[in-house]
Amino acid sequence: MGLTKKQKLMIAVIVVGTFVTVLNQTLITPALPSIMAEMGIDESTGQWLTTGFTLVNAIMIPITAYLQDRFSTKRLFLFSMVLFAAGTLLCAWGPSFPLLLAGRLVQASGAGILMPLGMTVLLVTFPLEQRGSAMGLFGLVIAFAPAIGPTTAGIIIDAADWHIMFYGIAALALAVIVLAAVLMEKGTPRSKGDSALDLLSVALSTLGFGCLLYSFSAFGSEGFTPITIVTGGIGTAGVIWFFIRQTKLPVPLLRVRVLQNRNFLIATIIGMLVQGSLLAGGILLPIYIQTLMGHSATVSGLVMLPGALIMGVMNPVAGRLFDKHGPRKLAVAGMGLLLLSTIGFGLLNLESNLFYVAALFCIRMFAMALVNMPITTWGMNALDTRYMNHGTSVNNTLRQVAGSLGTAIVISVSAMTQAAATPAAGAAQAQMYGIDLAFMACAVFVLAGFVLTVAFVKSKPGETDAVGTEGAPAGTANKTVLESIMKRDVFTLPQTATVQDAMQLFIDKNISACPIVDAKGEPCGFISDGDILKHLARQSETYTDPIALIAATAQDETPYNEKLERIMELPVTAVGARESIGVNIHADIGEVCRVLAHNHLKKVPVLEGGRVVGVINRSDITHYSIQAYLAGRSDKPAFSPPLN
Repeated sequence: MGLTKKQKLMIAVIVVGTFVTVLNQTLITPALPSIMAEMGIDESTGQWLTTGFTLVNAIMIPITAYLQDRFSTKRLFLFSMVLFAAGTLLCAWGPSFPLLLAGRLVQASGAGILMPLGMTVLLVTFPLEQRGSAMGLFGLVIAFAPAIGPTTAGIIIDAADWHIMFYGIAALALAVIVLAAVLMEKGTPRSKGDSALDLLSVALSTLGFGCLLYSFSAFGSEGFTPITIVTGGIGTAGVIWFFIRQTKLPVPLLRVRVLQNRNFLIATIIGMLVQGSLLAGGILLPIYIQTLMGHSATVSGLVMLPGALIMGVMNPVAGRLFDKHGPRKLAVAGMGLLLLSTIGFGLLNLESNLFYVAALFCIRMFAMALVNMPITTWGMNALDTRYMNHGTSVNNTLRQVAGSLGTAIVISVSAMTQAAATPAAGAAQAQMYGIDLAFMACAVFVLAGFVLTVAFVKSKPGETDAVGTEGAPAGTANKTVLESIMKRDVFTLPQTATVQDAMQLFIDKNISACPIVDAKGEPCGFISDGDILKHLARQSETYTDPIALIAATAQDETPYNEKLERIMELPVTAVGARESIGVNIHADIGEVCRVLAHNHLKKVPVLEGGRVVGVINRSDITHYSIQAYLAGRSDKPAFSPPLN
C-alpha cells in the first residue's frame, strides 16, 4: 500500500516518540540496584518504579480512545510528549524516592497515550493483509530501544550516576516535540462523539487497580495484615464494579464488549500472561547479575544486549511469517521456547556462567518475538476497523495491568522466599532462592499461556464479533461481513489442468473465471475467459517497439481454428495470471472494493488460511450496501455503511 508523504511523516514521528518512551522504560531496570542502594530501599519498594509506571500507563490507555475521538493526532501526540518530558525532568532531579516515583507516574501519564495512539494509527493506515508486516516493522524500531537501553544505562551508571539517564531522555523528548510541531499535519480528530469520558469509571479503575497493586506488593514484605487484606478487597470490588459499569454505560470508557469476541479475548489473555512474565524477569535479572554475581551495571546491560537485538531483528520477520502462515506455528513455538527458557532462569545458582545467562536471555527474547506481535495482530484482526482504537485500548490496558500486578506477585514471591530462607541459608543464598522461585512463578504464567495457545490459536486471523458488525444485515453475528455475504460454491482448477478444462468448467458452471490451485489446494494463479480471448486474438502481446509490432502483425496469419486447437492443450498456468488474486476473509468491504476496481474484476476469490473458501461478486456488495444503508436509516440515523 502506497502511503502519502503526510502519512509517512506522521508515522515516523509517532514511532520515534514511542521509541523514546520505550527507551526510558528499559533504562530503569539496570538502574534499580543503584537506586535501591542510594535510597536505602528493598526490591519490593524499588519495583514500584516499574509497576507504578505500568499501572498509570494502563489507566491512561482507555482514556486515549476518548482523546483520539476528540483531538487531532498531532495535538494529542504533542500533549503526551510534553507530559512525558515534564515527568522525566522531575525524575532527573529526584532527590528522594517519593519524588522519583512521582516523576515516573507523570511520565507514565504521557507514555500511556503514545503506545495505543501509535498502534491505532498503524492498524487504520495499513490494509489487513499488510498489518502483520507493519506491526513487525513497528516492533523492529521499538525493539531497538531495549537493545541499546540496558547497555547505555549501565555505561552511564558506572561512569556517572542514574540521574544523567533521565536528563538524556528529557533532551530526546524535547527534540521529538520540536519535530512533531514542525512536521506533523494538524488534521482533524478521526471521529467525533464515538466515546465519552466517564469520570466514575476513571476513579474506579484507578482505585481498583491501584489497591490491588499495593496489596500484592505489600504482601511480599508484610504478609497477611489487615491493611493488605482490606486494600486487596477494595481493589477487587473496584475492578469488578468498573467492568460491570462498562457493560451498562451507553458509551463506556473501555469498550469491554470487544472481549466477547473469543479470539480477541484469548489473544488478550495470552498477552497478559506473557507481559507479567516479561516485566518481572526484567527486574529480577539485573538484580541477579549485579547484586548476586557482583558484576557492574555495564556488564548487566551487555548480557541483555544480544537478546534484545535478536528480538528486534525477529519482529519484522515474525510479522511477515504471520502474513504468510498465520499465528499458530509461530505462537506455539514461541510459547514453548519461552516456557523452557523461563524454567532455565528458575534453575540459576550463584555459580552460573554469565554466557549461559546471556544465551537463556537470547532464547527468551527470540520467543517473545514469535509470540507478541503475531498474537496481538491475530486478536486485533478479529475486530472491525471502526473498533480498532477500542480494541487497542482494551488489549494494552489489560496487558499493562497484568504486567504491573504480575510483577508485584512475582517480586512478593521472591521477597517472602528470601525472608523465610535467610536464617538457615544466609543472605546471598536466600536471595538466590527467592529469584529462582520468582522465575518459576513466571513459568507458571507462561505455562498457562502455552496451554491457551495450543488449544485456541489457529492459523487464521480471527472472527469478527457482533460488536464489530454493528449495523450490518441480520445473520452476521460472529462472522465478518465478507463471510456473511460471499458465495461458498467455489470452483477451482488444478495447475495441471488445460485451457480446454477451464473452458468446459466455465460453460458447465456458467462462470467466467476461477482460481488455479496447487497440489496443497492453495491458490497459485487465476484464469478468466478474457485471458483465453487474448490468446485467440491476432495480437496477444503488447508491444512498445513499432518495428516489433509491424513484424508480429505481418506474421500473425495463423488460422483461428489452428490457434484454438493449439491453445486448448496449453496448461492454464501458461494462459492465466501467474499470481493469485484474492481477498482475505477478514478484509473489510472497502478493501474488497479496492481489489475489484484495481484489477478490473467482476468477482474475486475469498481466502482463509491460504485456501479459497468463497467468491465475492460486485452484485453481492451492491446488495449488502443497500441493505446496510436502509437498516441504518430506519434504526440508527447516524449510521454510515462501512464502505471506507
